[in-house]
Amino acid sequence: MAERARASTTYKSSARTARILALVPKSGAGSDIENSDSSEDEVYYARKIVENKIVEGSDLSSEPPSLGSSFENLHLLSDSGEDTVFITTVSSSVIDSNINSCHQVSTPSYLGPDSPSILASVSVPTASDSQNQQIKHQSPLATNISSIPAFNVSQISPLAGRNDFNIASPSGGTRSKKKTTVVVKKALVRVKRIDTKWTCTKSFKGKADIEVRMFPPSLQSRSPLEYFRMFFDDDLIELIVQQTNLYHMQTKSTPLNVTTDEIRDFIAIHLLMGVVNMPAYTDYWCKTLRYNKIANIMPLKRFQQIRRYLHFANNLQDDGDRYFKVRNLLESIRRNCLKIEEENRFSIDEMMVPYKGTRAGSRKQYIKNKPRKWGFKVFVRAGVSGIIYDFLAYGGEDTFRYHDFTEDENGMGLGAKVVLALSKTIKQQACSVLYFDNFFTSLELLKHLRNEYGIFALGTIRQNRLRGAAAKLPTDKNLKKRGRGSFAQVISNECKIAVIKWFDTKCVTAASTYTHSQPVQQVWQYCKKNKKQKPCYMSQHN
Repeated sequence: MAERARASTTYKSSARTARILALVPKSGAGSDIENSDSSEDEVYYARKIVENKIVEGSDLSSEPPSLGSSFENLHLLSDSGEDTVFITTVSSSVIDSNINSCHQVSTPSYLGPDSPSILASVSVPTASDSQNQQIKHQSPLATNISSIPAFNVSQISPLAGRNDFNIASPSGGTRSKKKTTVVVKKALVRVKRIDTKWTCTKSFKGKADIEVRMFPPSLQSRSPLEYFRMFFDDDLIELIVQQTNLYHMQTKSTPLNVTTDEIRDFIAIHLLMGVVNMPAYTDYWCKTLRYNKIANIMPLKRFQQIRRYLHFANNLQDDGDRYFKVRNLLESIRRNCLKIEEENRFSIDEMMVPYKGTRAGSRKQYIKNKPRKWGFKVFVRAGVSGIIYDFLAYGGEDTFRYHDFTEDENGMGLGAKVVLALSKTIKQQACSVLYFDNFFTSLELLKHLRNEYGIFALGTIRQNRLRGAAAKLPTDKNLKKRGRGSFAQVISNECKIAVIKWFDTKCVTAASTYTHSQPVQQVWQYCKKNKKQKPCYMSQHN
């Protein structure tokens, strides 16, 4: 009985296998519609397989896989990132279009002597035999391929032939997806450093007398509201109305119908909230803490609607700018700043727009020496009067997206490029003066501003940027021994630059292209040690 049961089970399994294999068409067979009489042959073929009556090389064995179907499955020309052919050890010299040496393919035994190889039209250029390159194909259809004939690598990847393009095989023997990473090194452009002779003479040939242009009197009589409307003009209000309505339509598919008067009221409410502080903005409308000067302007629900959908740019036109959301707002205010009649003395420095939120990402900066340490960093060119004439939002690589520089200017560094970007918008560059701190100052920048733009400059400078001038200046210790107010200077009349080192509470080094330490005058300063005023000497230009 047990033997009959086993025989019955074997017969059922064989019959089931025969039925499954009967569904597999023979190689080269037509479709069911074209040849409906092939089912008997398929059943006979399946039965022979079950009975183990098929021998290798018989007429009933299937034909080897064709070259077209197997080669197409390799996806060598696809962009999916999946590599079917793995190269075990290939140096950068292997992938070179100039190498003509190659190895021939040995056809697997089970494919037959007359069968085409799976990779008959594929070849990998190899190095000389001394390099002992090992190339293996991991396809389940070819397990004993010892070498691969030559083919044009440029057909597979446009990066072929590069010296920095290396391919490595996966550690395992199975297929895996891998992405080839190509590191492209950017050429580092450096500006030519100043090579000049420094002297301790008091005769400075680059000295210039500059006529001072004051802040325009016509603007001094304007009210604060008129100043505000100079920057937030009608065009900017119209832009906010348009983009806010557009964003609401894109989100809710219904019109918000915001008007220019409502946007002006919305801005006025925010300005007044900065004067009268409450724990939450909803407190201005609540019964117990209601503030009528705000609550009577606009209902709370309408204020929340505008606050929710306030927009300055079309989201569908994002160009990758890190400040894309507010770029239209910034450029509109910047254009209005450039319209103001300018002075001729400017200061360039960084300013913080306070922000402690979490939605700004890397755009949010931290500067420990600023009163507001967290926020957006903005480089500003302001006049002596305090009016801002131009600004530049810091955005990493996008900082100079809309600015062009020469090859020499690109090599001067971030600080110098900020000064150049902000100084190019000065209306009357000749006989204008720029002041900045040691973050921006370099001798190359000072020389470039005077020679190329006619702009004079003065700024504190770091010791590692003095280009040989520090060797002829006294050390901090020696200058401190001379007492408060002592100074020393070196001059380069060739470059028209004067470097001055002066001691007050600590040593400060400054460089200028239009003035030097002379003349000297006496001033009174408070002395902490004696707790009284004490005379000291300093330049009239300090």
